[in-house]
Amino acid sequence: MTKRPTVVLSCSVLSDLLGKRLPEGMPVTWMDITLHNTPKKLAAALQERIDAIAEPSNVVVGYGLCGNGLVGVRSGPHTLIVPRTHDCVAIFLGSHQRYLERFFASANTYYLTKGWIDAKDEPLSDYLAYVRDYDEETADYLVEMKYKHYRKLCMVGFSQEELDGCRPAAMRVADFCRERFGMEYEETIGTTDLIEALVKMPARVDEGSDEFVVVPPGGEITMEMFLRSGEVAPQP
Repeated sequence: MTKRPTVVLSCSVLSDLLGKRLPEGMPVTWMDITLHNTPKKLAAALQERIDAIAEPSNVVVGYGLCGNGLVGVRSGPHTLIVPRTHDCVAIFLGSHQRYLERFFASANTYYLTKGWIDAKDEPLSDYLAYVRDYDEETADYLVEMKYKHYRKLCMVGFSQEELDGCRPAAMRVADFCRERFGMEYEETIGTTDLIEALVKMPARVDEGSDEFVVVPPGGEITMEMFLRSGEVAPQP
């Protein structure tokens, strides 16, 4: 059987972690980081990119289920390889299991990473954008609706040096979240285990893995593919 080429389509929040681990010359498209905010736009944008791949390929998809944003995406002539996670937090933490451990210990946690800080896609930047686009009263309402249920803000870094470098920006977000919502702040060091396994999956796609959803040619992504035994469906 002819070996299929590998193509990467990924949220740009993973550009540093995933990008530096890809073989030199591998085709990669970094998708707009804000697409996760509108799941229907995410599905449409990802489908457009998949449909534009001319040669049948193994397509590494650098997303989780992301608010059901991947549901309905069709593989066409390709094989899609997707981390079997509800969102990118488990990717940063290194596994679905580690995500579950943290979730059960502290369910209402908002996670922050260098990628989200650099993209200004976090509570403080959201609030400032709302003030710019609307007014303070509307901004107060919108940010309250979006973040009021969180009780903790957790900064995920991949080394102590990264945490130290991000801390000034993270603390500005943390101060805002503490004053507005009473959120506690903490830091944790993530792992690259899931990212590294994702890079290796195209060569092992026939073996399968509990950590990844593999959609064969002619298939379509469903929510159920991401659910493990006993899990309830995530809310969009």
